[in-house]
Amino acid sequence: MKSNQEKPASILADIKVFDYLKEKTGDRKTKTEAYCDLLNKSLAGFVSPFLRKQDYGLRPCQCHVTVSDLAAEWRWHRATVRSFLDTLESFGQLERTRLTKSVVITMPLQTGEVLAGESGQEYPDLAARLRGVLSGWITGQTDSVQTGTACGQFIRQAMAEVGVEDRPCTGIRVNLDLMSKNDDPRVIKIRATAMGCIALAAMQRVLRKSKFDDILDFMDFFRLDLEGEWTSFIETSKELAELILDFKAGGAAIDMDEEEESLKSFRSPFLALAAQMQEPVG
Repeated sequence: MKSNQEKPASILADIKVFDYLKEKTGDRKTKTEAYCDLLNKSLAGFVSPFLRKQDYGLRPCQCHVTVSDLAAEWRWHRATVRSFLDTLESFGQLERTRLTKSVVITMPLQTGEVLAGESGQEYPDLAARLRGVLSGWITGQTDSVQTGTACGQFIRQAMAEVGVEDRPCTGIRVNLDLMSKNDDPRVIKIRATAMGCIALAAMQRVLRKSKFDDILDFMDFFRLDLEGEWTSFIETSKELAELILDFKAGGAAIDMDEEEESLKSFRSPFLALAAQMQEPVG
């Protein structure tokens, strides 16, 4: 009998378990073998020979590969590799940083070490799992209830691993002893990691709405006003991002000079360019 309420569950297993489960069926790798290959590459800090000369510093549990290389090694079609990676990312089993012609894959592996990420993050495994789950919410494939349930599971698991528990306050907000500042520091850091991932995902979800806006006016501005200078475009993009994100300036439009007002008119195409870069790269 099939249950109508399928509950999410997480399984912790050593890589040896997956090695045991692998079944050799010929030159073409099975999905289990492909997954094990990604695990091994991430643990070894593998870099594709084609990418050896590129200056990209890998963090622990990362590998730098191309879809073409994986397709050749696994004897799969490139589209099958991309679909496989999409599915694993939706399951929270990996995170991708898409570069121009390659991809950096981060596997949420537990190696017994607490590592600081590039942003000072102390729980990279939790962040990678959450980003994997949130990727489906960003694209509208999962709703808030499904995503919240999965995120809550990963957060509780992360706290259990370090021996703490997050006890939400349900009473009236008058007892200062219940304030977050008095919580266990590990609880605060895990909570901050989770809330940060969700906050960024929320911005990405909203940003996706802009991907179909017209970008041609902004391109003309780049070619004519900035004379195709990329350094000028970088500085202009920073200024435009500050105008968009600075909520304090939201009600102060009357104080803007003519140049700022003109720049803010490119808000929609600027967001459209950013939104398009969230889509998978072939």
